[in-house]
Amino acid sequence: MEALRGRKYQLITIAAIAAVVTAAAVGTLMGSNATLQGYVPQHERARAQDVQVNQGTAIDAESFASHLPVVSIDTHGQDVPGDVLYVEGEPVLRDDDRTVLTTAPDGSADITADFRLYDGAEGDANRLSDAPSVESKTLVHYRGHRSREFPKRNYSIHLVDDAGLPRNEKLAGMASENAWVLNGPYLDKSLIRNYVSYTLGQHLRVLSPDVRFCELFMDGEYRGVFLLMESVKEGGNRVNLTEPTGRGDTTSYLLKMDRPDIDAASLEDFGACTEPKRSEFSVLYPSDEELTQGRMDWIAQDMNALEKALYSYDYDTSDYGYWTSLDVDSFVDYFVFNEFTMNYDAGTYSTYVYKDLRGKLTIGPLWDFNSAYDNYVDRAYDDCEGFAMVDRYFYYMLSKDEKFVEAVIDRYHELRQDLLADEYVCAYIDETVSFLGDAADRNWEAWGYTFDPTQVRVGGKLAPDERNPATYDEAVEQVKTFVQARGAWLDAHIEDLRQFSHESAVKMNNH
Repeated sequence: MEALRGRKYQLITIAAIAAVVTAAAVGTLMGSNATLQGYVPQHERARAQDVQVNQGTAIDAESFASHLPVVSIDTHGQDVPGDVLYVEGEPVLRDDDRTVLTTAPDGSADITADFRLYDGAEGDANRLSDAPSVESKTLVHYRGHRSREFPKRNYSIHLVDDAGLPRNEKLAGMASENAWVLNGPYLDKSLIRNYVSYTLGQHLRVLSPDVRFCELFMDGEYRGVFLLMESVKEGGNRVNLTEPTGRGDTTSYLLKMDRPDIDAASLEDFGACTEPKRSEFSVLYPSDEELTQGRMDWIAQDMNALEKALYSYDYDTSDYGYWTSLDVDSFVDYFVFNEFTMNYDAGTYSTYVYKDLRGKLTIGPLWDFNSAYDNYVDRAYDDCEGFAMVDRYFYYMLSKDEKFVEAVIDRYHELRQDLLADEYVCAYIDETVSFLGDAADRNWEAWGYTFDPTQVRVGGKLAPDERNPATYDEAVEQVKTFVQARGAWLDAHIEDLRQFSHESAVKMNNH
């Protein structure tokens, strides 16, 4: 393991760089407003002595110590449900072609386990022998798509009381809720892609989940560095929507565009019928218990009207222009950030939109940057060239309008002065890695073999094998190199976005 530990990154004071950031970088935190000066990510909250507490690289439960919050889940010998069910090497499919997943013995999607969070006083190491700061029952199952079959699993956590009812808790300083995600970086050898993206995203005009690095034990076995993070759901501290009045079927709603959800209701909207390659929308809010057929029909009709207007010749007219029904700022920032990171699942998978009864359709929260920054399994983006968001649903039409394209170009230039400046992002990465410290070394005590691609199955590593980093330092350097190369290419070519909205003699009505 010594070769994996390599050098340590020196602590870099982000505050000195953040001092140049202007109030222009205003964004939205789940449930509250945030500015670049206002939101303090986990690695900046910690004091220097917190990282220097007596830790080491021991990963046995008795000797283990960490400056990070520690999560322990005890299943009492139960199998966690949510695995893909295979028969004779092939996944089992339902009649609607959705993958069949394993369930608990009683047929439910979750098991009930014991959840403990160890997050003691600053300057003290967290140990499993400590008194937990939060102790609760929890419902748990595996989550994800490709990651569902990684050895380092992702977990959906729903805290409940002894009666099985939702139990809200503040976890590691995050706003009180019962629904959480434990995201385990496996394909991402830098460990930081999601953390950096979500915490930078707090300063954009689009929602972004709050996150904390932690270390996880499952049934007493060390599982490595994880992100404890807010899940996407309706709620006062998440996607805060106005509840229906009870009069008629009018409702706020939260939708997810992704591969078919196992159980969530699918929306039969205009886009689902006219764009066969587009992922379908599933309704996350109202919940199943509150989603009457009348409300389902109303949501479909509302989306139909919006989509028909966007895909019509009137999409940029004063009466029916997209800006009358879309929160344009959110769509602009979502475009810029996902294009900058080349997070090209965005707009196709893991894409959320919501609409409040009193508002416009808004895109977000940001989600899943595991494959961003040139980390897709089967395609390299190491040349850092090109645009892809212009072909995504919604954006295919938005990019035809000069005003939207100019807003994207202006916002990009604005963010490159502070939040997306090379110096700021690379220093942010260095400080994050320095903050992880011994926790990263402990992670590789468990998962260090994955730096050898010959020991990792196809689908759990980048292809071809030469793309995979050989050390942790190399993995981190790949992210920083990408940021600088991508920024340089966009600096030179961002104005080229105008070609997608330029008038044409062969384009009907120049639409």
